[in-house]
Amino acid sequence: MSPSPFDPRAGFYEHASLAALRLAGYQSIRVPTRSGRLHVLRGKGAGDGAPVILLHGFSSAGVHYRALMRRLRPHVRHLIAPDAPGHGFSPTPSGLLSLAEMQEGLVEALDQVSDKEPAIVYGNSMGGLLALRYALARPERVRGLVLCSPVGAPMTAEEMKRFLRRFRVDDHVRALAFVNRVFDSPGPLRHLLAWGVRRKFGHPTMKALLSALEPDFLLGPEDVRGLRPPVLFVWGRSERVLPPEHKEFFLAHLPPGSRVEEPPRFGHGPYLTHPDAVAEQILAFARSLAAADRPAN
Repeated sequence: MSPSPFDPRAGFYEHASLAALRLAGYQSIRVPTRSGRLHVLRGKGAGDGAPVILLHGFSSAGVHYRALMRRLRPHVRHLIAPDAPGHGFSPTPSGLLSLAEMQEGLVEALDQVSDKEPAIVYGNSMGGLLALRYALARPERVRGLVLCSPVGAPMTAEEMKRFLRRFRVDDHVRALAFVNRVFDSPGPLRHLLAWGVRRKFGHPTMKALLSALEPDFLLGPEDVRGLRPPVLFVWGRSERVLPPEHKEFFLAHLPPGSRVEEPPRFGHGPYLTHPDAVAEQILAFARSLAAADRPAN
């Protein structure tokens, strides 16, 4: 079942991107889960690399990976980009949306649409937390895990309150400040981006999700240490949304052998500003895992 022709929660860019992806051969489907019928983009690639699953961040959507998907597609067998519950073209569940429900819905959706072959799972920001929890829930389905500026580091209630203030964009000035933190170089579109951020963050679903965030859903050291798939941890030197202590938490607890990269120009969402570099990062990681799988001569 395809999404309705017009979803009022998505903007013009999302609808235009969805139309372009459909024209490019991507399936746009809805998958039944306990969190509602989640929208998933699924496309066949032209390469022989491992499938790639892309998990988006807070208030974002799968179509926002469009530029990255275009660069990955020639090299991989399949690409999958789901919309989390209440995001993109996925409907908002009845009742209060929680991160736990969001996680359960994504796991159910990916169980139905992903190949049996383990995939490279890429998650940015909130998508990084969801990707990590997916790897804990379904380690046999994850060949490699790429965590880019993931949220999820533990916080006290007071620390969380201070952190969530960063996402209050009640006026254009605050929205501009947020855009400046997200992008390493917002450019001439910063006012348009700020308008979009304010519109999305002002949506009742996004406000409810932020208000429902509790410290007990965040990660503990044992969660990060318990990861079984190989991990590539990416934290750009231009990261200005998440506090540096969050990076230190992950670095202190990543499993032995995890790879760490800190590109100088990467901000909080580098797949938007540097899709070529992010694609090469993912593909190089996948190639290294494929080489490790080959038997020695």
